[in-house]
Amino acid sequence: MGVVFQFGELLPELTPVENVALAALLGGVKAQLAYRRAESLLKELEVRAHGISTGHLSGGERQRVAVARALINEPAILLADEPTGALDSATRDSVAHLLFDVPRRWSCALIVVTHDKTVAQRADHCLELTGASLVPYVAGIPGGRQ
Repeated sequence: MGVVFQFGELLPELTPVENVALAALLGGVKAQLAYRRAESLLKELEVRAHGISTGHLSGGERQRVAVARALINEPAILLADEPTGALDSATRDSVAHLLFDVPRRWSCALIVVTHDKTVAQRADHCLELTGASLVPYVAGIPGGRQ
């Protein structure tokens, strides 16, 4: 299982490649393979892998590093908790596009928790927490009931 945390939860003093590879190293992957996979994911996600600490990246770049870290161990399920909550609308749209493309690209399930209806409406299935119950979300209808 891979997790994209709301605020990334990256180590700001490490480079993007070190942050991503760390998850693989902790999962028992040999260092050379972990760094190769991390570099490949970051390249695909269009984030600089070296030469800058993660703390100096933009919010969108940090979110993409967090996505790469969540994918490095090839999870069957990717969980994303408010992955676009702290982003401007253009960056939100870019990160949301990337996340909702993940199931097709990496053959995994994606579960996103968000308050952003623009992001939520990208999902194949959308539920809303109403009165301690999950109910189908239907745009424009309070409580999701039809």
